[in-house]
Amino acid sequence: MPMMTWALALSVAQAGTAVWLDGTPDPSVTPGDQARTVADVAPAPVLASGDEAKVAALAAELEACAPLLDTFDGELAIIRRLAGRLDAIDVVRPEDADLIWRALMLQGLAVHRYFPELAGAEARDAGVSREVGGTWENGPWADAVALSPDRTPSSSELDGDAARLAFQEQRARAWLLETATIEVEGLPAGAVVHVDGRPAPGGQLVVVPGAHSYLVTVDGRVHARGRVQLPPGGTHTHAYAAVDAELAALGPVLLNSETAVVLPPAVVRRVDALDGPVVLVVPHKRGPVVFRVEGENAVREDSSGVGGTASTARVWVLGGIGLTYDGSYFVHNFAAGAPDAPGTVNALSPVLGAGAQLPVGPIHLGVGADLAVPVGEWHTLPTDDSTLRLRAHPHVGVGYGPVQATVGFWAPWHLGVGARAMVPITDRWAVTGAFVQGVGLTWQASDGSDFTPEASRTGFVGMAWRWPE
Repeated sequence: MPMMTWALALSVAQAGTAVWLDGTPDPSVTPGDQARTVADVAPAPVLASGDEAKVAALAAELEACAPLLDTFDGELAIIRRLAGRLDAIDVVRPEDADLIWRALMLQGLAVHRYFPELAGAEARDAGVSREVGGTWENGPWADAVALSPDRTPSSSELDGDAARLAFQEQRARAWLLETATIEVEGLPAGAVVHVDGRPAPGGQLVVVPGAHSYLVTVDGRVHARGRVQLPPGGTHTHAYAAVDAELAALGPVLLNSETAVVLPPAVVRRVDALDGPVVLVVPHKRGPVVFRVEGENAVREDSSGVGGTASTARVWVLGGIGLTYDGSYFVHNFAAGAPDAPGTVNALSPVLGAGAQLPVGPIHLGVGADLAVPVGEWHTLPTDDSTLRLRAHPHVGVGYGPVQATVGFWAPWHLGVGARAMVPITDRWAVTGAFVQGVGLTWQASDGSDFTPEASRTGFVGMAWRWPE
C-alpha cells in the first residue's frame, strides 16, 4: 500500500468526535475530529405530530373496522387493517391506553372468530397466535392483557359469551405466569417514567409478560422511549443516556473549571457510544475551550478563553466607597483649627478606578489607578502653593486568580503597597476591594529642609465592570 494511503488510513482510524455543546461547530478547532452538535449525537426522541397522527389513524381505523364483523371475511380485514395501525404506535401515553386496548380487543375478537385453533399452522403462519408460557395464545388479546392486566371487557367491548369466556381464561393464564420487570437506570433529577401509560415509581414496574412500551419525560419533555417484548420472568433494563439538553447544560459547568469535571453517568454512557477519542467543546467570546473526555472525567485541554486562564487582556472600571487614614491631615491643618479628634485623620472616601489585567497562565499581571476623594472639612494636604484633596494611587500588580499584590505611588508623598481582589458574580460584574498601606518617603520642602510624611493607608469595597466577558 502506498505511503499516502497508509497515512490516510491511520488518520481515519484515529479520528474522534468533537461535541460542540453550543453554537455552530468549527472543524478547525480540533482538526481530524468529527465536529458535531449535541442534537447530532444525542437527539431527544420527542413526541411529535407524527405520533399524534398515528394515534388519530388508529382511532379512525377502529371506528371503520367495527362494522366489518358482520361482513363476509370481515375478520381478516379487521386483523390486517388494525395490525398496521397498532404496529405504527411505538409508545403508549396515558391518554392513548384506552384506545389501544379497545383496538386490541376488537382485533383479538376477529382472531377468536376466524382462527379457532391457535396452535394450528394457519394461525401461526398468519402471525395472530403467540406462544406464551408454553401455550399458544390469541396474540392481540395477549397484548391487551399485558397493557391493562386488571381490565375486563364490557359486553359492548367484547360481544358474545364464548368470546368473553375465552378472553377471561387467557387472562387468568397470564396472571399465573412468572411476572416480568421493566426498569430504567440512571434517571436524571425530575424524571418521570411511564410503562404502558402507567406511572413507574422509581423507574421500575412489574408487568405481565408480553409487549410493553416505556416513556421517560423530564419537565414534560420526552428524553427516552422504547418498546420491548418480555417473556415470563424476563427483565428489560434501559440504561438512561443523556440527551441534547443535558449535554448543552454542561457548558457553564465546564467553563467554571480550570482543571477537570466529573461527568454524570448518563453523559458518560452517551459519550461511550461515540467514536473516540471524544472532546467536548464549549464556545466562548474569547475562543472555544476544549475538554478531553477520559473515562468519567472531562479534562481541560486548552487554557485559552475562560475561567481566569485566558491570555486575553481584560479592562475594568470600578466604583466604591472606603476610608482613608492620614496623620498628615491633622499636622497640616492644625494651624487652621483642625481638632485633635479621630474624624480629622479618618476620611470617608468615594473611589473611582480603572485598569487592565493580562493572564499569563495561572498568573495575572495588572496595571491600574484608583482615585479616592476624602470628603471631610480637614481632609486636604498642601502641595506647593495649593491644597490637594484627590488622592491618586497608580499601581502595578501580580497575583493568582482573583487576588493581586500591588505596588505604586500613593500621592502625594508615599509608596503604596497592598492587595486587591476582584471576585466575579456575572460575566460582566465583579465585587472588588483593595487595601493600600502608604510607606512615607522623604521629600524636600520648599524651604530646602527634608520632611517625612505621617503614616497613611486606605481601603475600599465596590463593584467593577469588566470587558470583555
